[in-house]
Amino acid sequence: MGILSFKKTNCKDCYKCVRECPVKAIRVRDHQAQIIQEECILCGRCVQICPQNAKEARNDVPAVEAVIRSGRKVVASLAPSYIAAFPADGFAPMAAALKKLGFFDVQETAAGANVVKREYERLINEGQPVIISSCCHSITKLIQKYHIDCLPYYARVISPMDAHGRLLKEQYPDAEVVFVGPCISKKDEVEQYCGKESIGLTITFDELQDWMEREGVAIDNSEGDGSRFRSRFFPETGGILKSMDQIPTYKYIAIDGIENCRRALQEIGRGELKGYFIEMSACEGSCINGPGMPKGQQGLLTSRAQVEQVAEGARDYDVAHSLSLGKEIPLDIPRIQMPGENAIWDILRRTGKHKPEDMLNCGACGYSTCWEKAIAVYQGKAELEMCLPFMKQRAESISDHVLDVSPNAIIAVDSSFVIQQFNAAARALMNIPSGESMVGRPVGDVYDEVELIGVMDSGKNILAEKCFLDRYGVYVDKSIIYDAEQGLLLIYLKDINQAEKDAQKAAQMRRDTVEITDQLINKQMRTVQEIASLLGETTAETKIALTRLKKSLTDDAESRA
Repeated sequence: MGILSFKKTNCKDCYKCVRECPVKAIRVRDHQAQIIQEECILCGRCVQICPQNAKEARNDVPAVEAVIRSGRKVVASLAPSYIAAFPADGFAPMAAALKKLGFFDVQETAAGANVVKREYERLINEGQPVIISSCCHSITKLIQKYHIDCLPYYARVISPMDAHGRLLKEQYPDAEVVFVGPCISKKDEVEQYCGKESIGLTITFDELQDWMEREGVAIDNSEGDGSRFRSRFFPETGGILKSMDQIPTYKYIAIDGIENCRRALQEIGRGELKGYFIEMSACEGSCINGPGMPKGQQGLLTSRAQVEQVAEGARDYDVAHSLSLGKEIPLDIPRIQMPGENAIWDILRRTGKHKPEDMLNCGACGYSTCWEKAIAVYQGKAELEMCLPFMKQRAESISDHVLDVSPNAIIAVDSSFVIQQFNAAARALMNIPSGESMVGRPVGDVYDEVELIGVMDSGKNILAEKCFLDRYGVYVDKSIIYDAEQGLLLIYLKDINQAEKDAQKAAQMRRDTVEITDQLINKQMRTVQEIASLLGETTAETKIALTRLKKSLTDDAESRA
């Protein structure tokens, strides 16, 4: 696992990390941000600013716990910025808290800072024209990757962490030495520069805080520590300079923040300076504002005041050593392919930018200019869709096209009953001339506001309700939908005038057919009744005649007998 990683599911297409990354070491693919490890300087700014907490540093606490459980001695080198990270009244209460977690011993990294600052003083006395401090590992990576012309001026001196780690290994040869501090990049420095004779693992202050809370370890200030040492100035901006014995022939300057450091490195790279010692820190405010500080830490001024309370200029550590303090800084130039101008313009044209004045340079994508963003697209760092004005324009174009080709009238109205959209079908339905603009006009000019007010007040939408619009003499299926969150009313009118007329015509035909059928049935019934009547009269007469004949025959037979 790399030092920094992104939680894919939490990345929400905001591009804030791209915007904040000082070296643009972030790639966006499939709308998800990814660290470009070979370009990253591990300043940790993306971790600090991510609104979704999607960026995280590798947590080495489990590895430290595993070593402690193994029974091996584990010794902590505690960075002096602890005073701004925890409510400790000096070093002693802080050391006691770490020992409760299982550390065999805890000592201050500031002792290593004393060793390093003395080496800086030696380089100055030797007359090196410009010296850049080597304490900040992110600055080391910045120079070896992006400002290699400044390598001759970079102090070839190990960091205070490394120096203290070596001191502790001399004292505890068999122990595992763990650096505890505010910096994410120290995890990489341990891997790159610290061998078995120095630091083995690194945890940040926020990781330590979580560990302490999990184990229920609190800081006990009942036995406060009133000690004060000069090298404890190191974690604040200008702190290295305060710790050094300065000579009048040199200019001593402190610079913090990557952007400020890059501007200074450009100036240094031109080779025009002489007689400067330059303290450089990647973090604004230096280490007391590091990315590994606990969340919700106190303000920068308060943190600096805390440092001032435990440091003083008159007293310092007295460290005797025979350490080799030299440090080789290899080139580590990332392979970044640059496109030609034609390739850049090809990419720009794909986002609707055909000439310089089309480039808004709004920075919404995370890049300062459209030109830089096009280069990033060529390099596979960015996606075309990251251009928000282009995507907005395209979405509006698609939306307008959908509205215009819709066969149904669509009118969008804001909560003030002002028309926001009015499509072609609405124009046709309401007989509005094509050249007449409807956007911005009161909806009452074309539709009854009372009905819209009723929908807003009741919160009940009207869906597919057939009605007749007297104003236009047409039948429609109307739907009125109110989006309270957006404050928007949408009116959909489906022209069913011809269908309604056809339906009415068909209904009339059915009524006419029923009437004709009734008339025919009635006529037929009358005919049947007349036939039946005639048949009834004939039958009666026959019956009478036959009865008489029968009686006559009967009477005759009787008389004969």
